Amino acid sequence: MALLQEHHLPEPPPYMEYQGILFPANIVKEESLEAMKTFEIRDDDVVIVSHPKSGTNWMFEVVHKILGGKKEKSTPTLAGLEFWIQGEREPDYIQLRETPSPRLMYTHLQPKMAPPGLAAPVNKVKAIVVLRNPKDICVSFYYFSQKSDHLKTPGSWEQYFKDFLDGNKLYGDYFDHVLGWWQMKDDPHFLFVKYEDMKKDFRSSVKTIAAFLEKELTDEHLASVLNSCSLESMRKTLAESDTRRKNIVRNGTVGDWKNHFSAEESARFDQKYRERMAGTGLELDFDQRSGQNSL
Repeated sequence: MALLQEHHLPEPPPYMEYQGILFPANIVKEESLEAMKTFEIRDDDVVIVSHPKSGTNWMFEVVHKILGGKKEKSTPTLAGLEFWIQGEREPDYIQLRETPSPRLMYTHLQPKMAPPGLAAPVNKVKAIVVLRNPKDICVSFYYFSQKSDHLKTPGSWEQYFKDFLDGNKLYGDYFDHVLGWWQMKDDPHFLFVKYEDMKKDFRSSVKTIAAFLEKELTDEHLASVLNSCSLESMRKTLAESDTRRKNIVRNGTVGDWKNHFSAEESARFDQKYRERMAGTGLELDFDQRSGQNSL
């Protein structure tokens, strides 16, 4: 401790374990996670579900604009079901309870921790699950952890890679998260959108999302969404945003993992991917040029 004080280095943020899964303790508290058991999901709620670094902010902006969000550059406030940012008066779930309908919110929780009305919906809630290939998520999360003030700075890339592959990471195992929600693939309350598809054909993706939300887009409205929510526009807007979001977009490309994974690491990851994804029907793109996965 004396060494930390002498060099004025901040202590690394603590992590908290809940139901065997790690969370950053200064933005996710046990009280919020417990509250999810009774959090009411309303008929007209729209919830974005994702593993961290899958394109959550991008999808949030797209949905916000489709639902009639203002055209100015300012970004809407992200309301995350499980979050309670240190220093804020109230946790997000309490603020959401007081928010009039319709509500737009997001979560990184696995189904077993999500509100019952989202994990097994019985009303008219609409949930958009954003999927992204795990190799790019691993790289993106690695760099984001270096810049985020609520995450511990990772050590070596090699150790981070191993922890990610073993599932010893924040928000739990990637495959548990994605496949947990993928079980809802035939439920009409859910729309599954791949980050790589949004990159490949943004216009088509926006129209698909709008149709799911039962929103008819005029040509003008569609053009506005495409312009204000392009990845390039998002990068600029978020960079000018508050500290909570300014480091969100780093690269945004598909296949950046190739610049970081060794041949051995890639082979090990491919084996894990094949084992966990076998028979699920879920396929993810690892290379934007070919549109095919790397396996």
